[in-house]
Amino acid sequence: MASPIAHSFAGLWIFLLFAKQLPRRLSTQWRSWVAQLGLLILVANLPDFDFIISFALLGNHRLHHDFSHSLTIAILVSLILSRIWRIAPGFWLTFVIYFSAYGSHLLVDLFTGSSLGWTNSGSGLPLFWPWHQNFSSPLILIRGVRHLDLDALFSMENVRSGIYELVTFGGITAVILFIRWRYARRVDDVVIGRSGRSM
Repeated sequence: MASPIAHSFAGLWIFLLFAKQLPRRLSTQWRSWVAQLGLLILVANLPDFDFIISFALLGNHRLHHDFSHSLTIAILVSLILSRIWRIAPGFWLTFVIYFSAYGSHLLVDLFTGSSLGWTNSGSGLPLFWPWHQNFSSPLILIRGVRHLDLDALFSMENVRSGIYELVTFGGITAVILFIRWRYARRVDDVVIGRSGRSM
């Protein structure tokens, strides 16, 4: 499994993908969207709550990567959240946003394994639960964290994995923000050019 660092960045990307405001407006109107951002980050991490529950109830990770890592539960959770809290105009757009955030977790975990490259070292996800077939990508882009016990969870190897995720996903986020900034500047230039010609 990838750490909450990767999944939180994925939640941020979903927010940026669906945010209607341009970057400058995002920075000046942060109070109106910070709860939505927090919720999408939480939803992007939600499938891993099975790990916490399994560890608390069973003392191990036996329930982890089970039904909560399936498209069935992604659809169900997205439907329920869309009914409770609409973060976009309309039920179905809200559903798509929640499903994208939850699904981002599954996508990240699909490319997570024990060693990077074309190693086919992923643990697999029951994407079509209750059908018990596990799916994983042969290409591993993220080295998963070890979580067999508390010693493994707080190991230096996991610190290195977290740093890798922070640098990789942080770099991707910087590129996304730069592209959004460039797009906003072009839109402003076009708007200013049109208004200058009309005067």
